[in-house]
Amino acid sequence: MNQLLTYFVCLIITTLLSGCATYRDDIEVGLSLAKQGEWKAAENNLTDALDNSQDQLLYYMEIGSLAQNQGDFERSNALLEKAERLSDTFLEESLSNRTWALISNPRQSNYRGSGVERVYISYLKSLNYLALAEQAESLPKQRQLLDSALVEARRIDIKLNEIRAQTPSYEQLDAKKDRAFYEKAISWLSRFYTGRLDRDKFLYRDDAWARYMEGLQYEISGEYDDARISYQKAAELYQNGYAEQYNLPEVTAERAWLDAIRMMKKTGFDSAEITQAIQANLSPDMQQTLQTYQPDSAELVVLEHQGFVPDKSEMSLLLYAEPWAYSLVLEPLHGGGRMEDNDAFRWFTMVYADINPLNMIANYKAGGAWGAFSGVFTKRVILGSGIWQQLEQSNIDTLLTQQSIRVTVPYYRRFTLDQHDTHLTVSKQIKKNDSLRMTSLADIAFQEQLANAQRDIYESMVREFIRSWLAFRITSEVKDEGAAMLLNFIGQISVLATSAADTRNWLTLPAQVRLTRTPLKAGQYQPTYQTNGKDFSLGEISLEANKIKVWNLRNPY
Repeated sequence: MNQLLTYFVCLIITTLLSGCATYRDDIEVGLSLAKQGEWKAAENNLTDALDNSQDQLLYYMEIGSLAQNQGDFERSNALLEKAERLSDTFLEESLSNRTWALISNPRQSNYRGSGVERVYISYLKSLNYLALAEQAESLPKQRQLLDSALVEARRIDIKLNEIRAQTPSYEQLDAKKDRAFYEKAISWLSRFYTGRLDRDKFLYRDDAWARYMEGLQYEISGEYDDARISYQKAAELYQNGYAEQYNLPEVTAERAWLDAIRMMKKTGFDSAEITQAIQANLSPDMQQTLQTYQPDSAELVVLEHQGFVPDKSEMSLLLYAEPWAYSLVLEPLHGGGRMEDNDAFRWFTMVYADINPLNMIANYKAGGAWGAFSGVFTKRVILGSGIWQQLEQSNIDTLLTQQSIRVTVPYYRRFTLDQHDTHLTVSKQIKKNDSLRMTSLADIAFQEQLANAQRDIYESMVREFIRSWLAFRITSEVKDEGAAMLLNFIGQISVLATSAADTRNWLTLPAQVRLTRTPLKAGQYQPTYQTNGKDFSLGEISLEANKIKVWNLRNPY
């Protein structure tokens, strides 16, 4: 009987606590193919890797972007529209779905997406409609497709306004610097328990580049006043903090102001207002660029979507109890390659380590001077005597003192953006090297993870505690001492081995977007674009006066 019970309980433990491969492992082959520009092969691989209900939103986003890269714009929009509908619902989860994820693996829950991913669904759709409009065989069809592109631009505006309503603006962040001392002190003290990083500084609160693209969509459709408003919004965002937050060149604001001023000219603004706007917002070099635009100029706009947003890694921490300090302590586990070890440790120190007075005092009490110093390498969760007594009454302290618990959280390894010069050649006489990095989705993703780091670690602690408690309770019900010891060992190993973090995100998005705008005379051209030893060709194109040609260039390298 005891033997049968042993096998039965082992089966329960194995079933409940079994994990699965990390998201990064599952999509590694497909992502590697995409980074080589093998879009179709990447799609085939990722289709298999994402063939489950939990990753449905990711499937539509990843495959939709890969379809765009293959020039299959209608199919791309059909896939992205399905992603749109799922992301708008925020994928409300069933109780069973959430519960299973809580006791098994966070990837067992539905992927819900992020604010920036919702915005870039509409962004990619708008580019699809622009490409389809250029292929249209009739003017009514072209007009219809351009209107559809404008619908996506307006969706971007609505989504960004929703995000703005839920996050502090750059102006509000600046206002924090002028708060009274006692308000600053309260905020400072509160971060002893929520992490010393001010998450507001890292939130995705608006998107200057998406606003700029709204302006471009309006300009292409001839709605110049709406274009002016969008370009000006983008310029002010770049100036007020977007460029600084995501480490973009300051000239991004000037570029947006230049285009806003061009729209002022097209909509009949007074010459004095235009002159004032030029003098207030454009450097001499940018003023010279403005002069290259003539009333009948055609324009080639190159949008280089370069690289890929970084993928998340997993960092393992060891959670153990120190009853004499009424605390739980988290300490990084070392493993993997040397660089990854260093990156994980730097992330832990930056985000979690106890480098604040309250925790340093607790560390000192627990371990003297060395204990205070060791806080650089640990995170202490101070429960206090009252909560610890409640744990003792529930016998939970037994679990915490008899074993350590592995906690796994997501983090980003170091990454660098491509800084190579770019060269656009539109004729033998015209060669330009003035592309601007207008946004960094890699930095946006990185900072979003920083903003959510405290939430991630506490959710992971709760998850692993529940999993450990389930295994502990199951084995405590077994009366046979030998069987109980065996099952306890199996349970601990299962929990340690299957601890995982949710490392999912939309990985076929570009790391950065670089912009090149070139006014030209109407005529025939064969543009080529060079960067980092790679050549891209648009083929022969015809540019018409007062028309804009958009080259959506996907550079995977």
